[in-house]
Amino acid sequence: MPRLPPPEPRHALPRPRLALALQGGGAHGAFTWGVLDRLLEEDVELAGVSGASAGAMNAAMLVQGWARGGRDGARAELAGFWKRVSDAGRLGPIQPGLSGRLFGRWNVDHAPGTHLMEWTRRWITPYQTQPADFHPLRGLLTEMVEPELIRRAGLRLFVSASNVRTGALRLFDEGEVGVDHLLASACLPHLFRAVRIDGQDYWDGGYLANPPLSPLADSCPDADLLVVAINPLTCATTPEDPAGIAARLNQITFNATLLQELHSLAGRADGPRLHLITADEHLQDLGVYSKLMTDWGFLSWLFDAGREAAGRWVDGGLPAVGVESTARSPAFA
Repeated sequence: MPRLPPPEPRHALPRPRLALALQGGGAHGAFTWGVLDRLLEEDVELAGVSGASAGAMNAAMLVQGWARGGRDGARAELAGFWKRVSDAGRLGPIQPGLSGRLFGRWNVDHAPGTHLMEWTRRWITPYQTQPADFHPLRGLLTEMVEPELIRRAGLRLFVSASNVRTGALRLFDEGEVGVDHLLASACLPHLFRAVRIDGQDYWDGGYLANPPLSPLADSCPDADLLVVAINPLTCATTPEDPAGIAARLNQITFNATLLQELHSLAGRADGPRLHLITADEHLQDLGVYSKLMTDWGFLSWLFDAGREAAGRWVDGGLPAVGVESTARSPAFA
């Protein structure tokens, strides 16, 4: 009987390769934590991460955890960070009411602490009340951030900050990111003194790159770019009350650079394949001040919402990685 030739070897499909761009938005960054937690359950290969403000902190924790223990290490690092953020803010002025805790009504624009902060913001600056190096997360980050781990993770990292005096964007990469760079990226000027680095003062990176896209795409040319946008890109109706108007203006302001960069990259012949996970469905009804609320119930709700959104993208978008763009949004049309 003639011997049959051996069967052809089956070649495994290449793992999806992604670069992640993580938008900032204060406590709403716990939504991104949920997105990342779900994505890291998949057998994906990461090339790099960028972020602004809370997105920068998520990015740094992901990279550091990746160096410590791959996908599982990154998930553990992110979970530990957000639990400590909640613990550090348990006595903060912005707290949910009983109905918020019981029924998931997390908009705190009319809470007593919110009115106090609004009055303070109008009449008092951080330079009148804070020591030069104050930031509520400084101690936490000093204990958690390990720059050496970030440097040796093998992932590109870009963190944005806004130079106060020149108005120019400043990007810090994995070779230099430390505590001050993360605080600079998250420095809202009406809440905190500018963060000084090498003689220059910096404010929140979200004003100029929220998050940085082009540097990440250029440094990871073989990866698809997945953007996690936590400031709602669209709204169902035009707001008419002061709190609603302020919230929508905040969303438009912090989305402006993102939309500009998305349009620019989509128009480039050599641009990356683009993918988008948004929080529009879950966060549209939340006001500005919920970004300052670190109640564990609220952060857990955001985490679950992020996992849900990421799960939908995994089902519909992950198979397209390496094949075609899936970024879809009325704001991106």
